[in-house]
Amino acid sequence: MNPLAQPVIYSTIFAGTLITALSSHWFFTWVGLEMNMLAFIPVLTKKMNPRSTEAAIKYFLTQATASMILLMAILFNNMLSGQWTMTNTTNQYS
Repeated sequence: MNPLAQPVIYSTIFAGTLITALSSHWFFTWVGLEMNMLAFIPVLTKKMNPRSTEAAIKYFLTQATASMILLMAILFNNMLSGQWTMTNTTNQYS
């Protein structure tokens, strides 16, 4: 890995975590989680061997599936409550 890319990757992971933790809107929560996923994959493949590549592919597929489930839950929440924010939920199940 390029030594100049390492601070960018770790700052992206930090920024994604910060966006996810401080967001009050479902879209920004999802964006922060996706930033974390895309920035964490180069960390997994730092050592170029078949095991790290396999781990990165498995991580990507798991996170992509979880992201689709989260987006589906966000859409269901919007259909039931009519709002995109996380703080003022009126639905008892959300």
